Amino acid sequence: LKTFIGKGKNTIQPKDVVLYGFGRIGRLAAREIIAQAGKGEQLRLRAIVTRSNSDSDITKRADLLLKDSVHGTFPGSVIEDFANKAIIINGHTVHMIATDKPDTVDYTQYGINDALLIDNTGVVRDREKLGKHLLSKGIGKVLLTAPGKGDIPNIDHGINHTDYQKDEKIFSAASCTTNAIVPVLAVIDKTLGIERGHIE
Repeated sequence: LKTFIGKGKNTIQPKDVVLYGFGRIGRLAAREIIAQAGKGEQLRLRAIVTRSNSDSDITKRADLLLKDSVHGTFPGSVIEDFANKAIIINGHTVHMIATDKPDTVDYTQYGINDALLIDNTGVVRDREKLGKHLLSKGIGKVLLTAPGKGDIPNIDHGINHTDYQKDEKIFSAASCTTNAIVPVLAVIDKTLGIERGHIE
């Protein structure tokens, strides 16, 4: 254990995260990132991007984060900060940024640098359009929460996560359906084999 014990050992570089879109997937991602924030040494939710950020929009987004019809009440505090166009989640300021042009935001003005942008809108799935996020200052990588088209790598953790290349700027975590069914299919295929199939 000597490589894990002692000052300066086992340090993790924090990574800023921007959620592009705040529907159900975005809100669940926010809950998970906040739940695992710890001392801020891992992923840090810094901003949420939606089409508008009026006071009523911020209130609506905060309420939807607090109460989910399936996942229940968020086990923490969510406070609207209208003056700064932000919500404060468990004491951490998360900027609410409004835009419909992914290549025009300067995230560095919010202190966000080399961030992982999670596009959970499902609207754009190809490299060219997702690449527009990388034209905004402060974004280092783009993760799509839907199956990517073309040459975008679809990474399903537990199945092909070792195929992820660190220098890849745009990648996909596939879909909720894919993540639910592929581990089961992998076991069936390895054990019995699969000739053909259909899922919905």
